[in-house]
Amino acid sequence: MSTDNVLRLLEHQQHRCALTGRRLTPQTAALDHIVPIRCGGEHVIENTQVLHKDVNRAKGSLTSEEFLAMCREVVRWSDSATERADHEG
Repeated sequence: MSTDNVLRLLEHQQHRCALTGRRLTPQTAALDHIVPIRCGGEHVIENTQVLHKDVNRAKGSLTSEEFLAMCREVVRWSDSATERADHEG
């Protein structure tokens, strides 16, 4: 993976995080493996995306699908907890 390839990828993503759409700067961008190495993913540009560094840290070694499923679960639980609190109060 060359710097030029990573810069083209960033340009292709319009300087936005692939998972959240957050604006990326050189200080906030982090290269991520779509299919983690632990799952047999390769260290090639086709298996990478640029994420916001905070998103990449939260994603860890999960696949994008695993991470998004976990995020949906968090939102469902949080929404249901809010609804429960509204009904109790």
